[in-house]
Amino acid sequence: MANIAKKITTVFFYLLFFLTPLVFFPKTSELFEFNKMVLTYAFTVLIIGTWLVRMVIEKRFIFRKTLLDLPLLMFLASQVLSTIFSIDTRTSLFGYYSRFHGGLASSISYALLYWAYVSNLGKVETKNVLKILFSSAIIVSLWAIFEHFGRSLSCFIMPEFRTFDVSCWVQDVQNRVFATLGQPNWLAAWVTTLIPLTWAFALNSKWKMENGKSKVKNLNFLLWVSLSCVFFTTLLFTKSRSGIFGFVISALIFWLTTGSLWIKGRLKIFNLLYAFLIFNFSFLILSALFGTPWTRGLNQIINSDSSPVTSHQSQVTSSGPALEVGGTESGKIRNIVWRGAIEIWKHYPILGTGVETFAFSYYNFRPQEHNLVSEWDYLYNKAHNEYLNFAATTGTLGLTSYLILIICSLYLFTRNVYSVIISKSYKTPTTKLTQLTIYSVNYLNIALMSGFISILVTNFFGFSVVVVALQFFLYPAFASSLAEQRKESKEHSYELKKLTSLQIFLFIFVLCSMSYVLFAIGKYWYADYLFAQGKFRGDEGNNIASRELLSRAVEVSPKEAIFWDELAQTSATIAVTLQEAGENETALRLSQSAVAESNAAVSLSPANVNIKRNRASMFIKLSVFNPEYLINAKNSLLEASKLAPTEAKIFYNLSITYLRTGDYDNAIKVMKETVAMKPNYYDAHYALSLMYIDVDEKENAKNHLEYILTNINKDDVNARRELEELEI
Repeated sequence: MANIAKKITTVFFYLLFFLTPLVFFPKTSELFEFNKMVLTYAFTVLIIGTWLVRMVIEKRFIFRKTLLDLPLLMFLASQVLSTIFSIDTRTSLFGYYSRFHGGLASSISYALLYWAYVSNLGKVETKNVLKILFSSAIIVSLWAIFEHFGRSLSCFIMPEFRTFDVSCWVQDVQNRVFATLGQPNWLAAWVTTLIPLTWAFALNSKWKMENGKSKVKNLNFLLWVSLSCVFFTTLLFTKSRSGIFGFVISALIFWLTTGSLWIKGRLKIFNLLYAFLIFNFSFLILSALFGTPWTRGLNQIINSDSSPVTSHQSQVTSSGPALEVGGTESGKIRNIVWRGAIEIWKHYPILGTGVETFAFSYYNFRPQEHNLVSEWDYLYNKAHNEYLNFAATTGTLGLTSYLILIICSLYLFTRNVYSVIISKSYKTPTTKLTQLTIYSVNYLNIALMSGFISILVTNFFGFSVVVVALQFFLYPAFASSLAEQRKESKEHSYELKKLTSLQIFLFIFVLCSMSYVLFAIGKYWYADYLFAQGKFRGDEGNNIASRELLSRAVEVSPKEAIFWDELAQTSATIAVTLQEAGENETALRLSQSAVAESNAAVSLSPANVNIKRNRASMFIKLSVFNPEYLINAKNSLLEASKLAPTEAKIFYNLSITYLRTGDYDNAIKVMKETVAMKPNYYDAHYALSLMYIDVDEKENAKNHLEYILTNINKDDVNARRELEELEI
């Protein structure tokens, strides 16, 4: 039975690595990361559960000590402390809603998976895991390549489309592919970790060591070269500069380290050079054919109508920040966001503002220059630098523990390679099989180290996601298992005999605990499904059905602030509609419900600027019932402005709210602050000019109208009309 439990644990790991990159579901609030995170949680429970069952059956504590045990515990301790003192505990526990990965729960999950892996899987299973990763990556890569040529399997799978094209995507997926990972940079970061492994397997397959000489095995070698080319083509089609930079660094690490291994092993360096040239000439040909983020491909050169497309350009309207979906000012935006992250770190130097709370804390320290970039009104929920993100949200303690974990992981990789290089068996292998195994393990260790370093590079220019985090935490586990010289314990002859009463009790307890946690994870997923469907119905205009679904969502998950916020908005919309239809009593009751629901949202997430913004919008809607609600709207925006003192749009809305209450003095004062924050803000200049006209300050009105025509839009019809009517 113990052996069965171990095999089941191994199978769960196989499924985790195969399914996680592939899974997505179009009817949840976030198609990709949410479902991957939930799947990871579920497999963590199943893996830990079967691991515990094995311990119960074998009557012993099964835990393999490794170099990373203490660094992992230090890292988790920093995350726990940061969560305890977080400005938003719920977000710190489960991650920012729409990102999900990165919260305390995910960190605990990854750490448990690491310990479960090194304690249950050995060298043979690790090689199988890598091959399973390849099988999943082949599917993802082909998916991406089809997207580049205008054929998205995602669109074919989605029931509401069922078309084998790219019409289901708002993003220009042909220009920058993302397959089943959701974003080009995420796909690039993930596939870059896998490419060095294809080199390792290729080197293992090309030469069969016989009497110290190498015998060429071309067919297997060419298969691995082909696979590497498929992955590299996928990387090119993402047009991710950070991904390609990570690839270059990982390639340098792999080939230089492998070269030193060959020199120390006194092998013919020509053979390695041959492999190096095969791979890299293939990559150069692919780069010339399809282009890079900096160069045009042959197909673009041949087509006279083509123009170079950079990695941060999109041919259609984007649905997110430039740092994620592409834009013309990505370098400038990144610099601004990084400065904001550093300011957060300065003000919260020890534990930060709380795990994954960057979306809330950044508003408070957002540089005013952010108002001048093209994506000035997007929400930035990450620092777009994993290290600064840790510094801002978990402070010096969190960043230090994270860096220690990285350093110890790198030491683990290098120690494994170095220990084999200096070992006696490396210098004078006793058998052909031993010699072949030594080289095989070394190539894989070097490849794992190279892939791990690529993550460090891509994380510097972005942030980690579920599939990349799995590689970050489990590549060291792979290396530990490959280097392990474990003697498998003999199977106990009494395993099939009756279990003791205590074993039966513990067995049932573990199964019940697994079932409970899996049920909780299922509820978490189902609540999001209801929330997403409720929002969808609201977007369709079916607010009654929307409110019913959202009400069920808050029943299933009453601690989720954004559920309450969305419910409040929907209730307010229905209330206004009913009031216009003359159903005053029901409308009044729903308006009161909307206020109560908004109160719940604010109490659950008091640092959430967007909830306060939405609350103000709700009060403005409800002012048809009671003009005093405009005062509530003003107060909500005042609170939001304190949390986001450089957010021009909040100040604009606050000014308009003052105007609604008839307070021209404060309306003009706040709108002047708004245009000072964002001089190119057309709406603010135009609104301010109209306010000046209303208070008969025509000269000031003229100045702002002329500013619009001179600096923002020389052909603006409204500004010209108002100037003509002023007759100054």
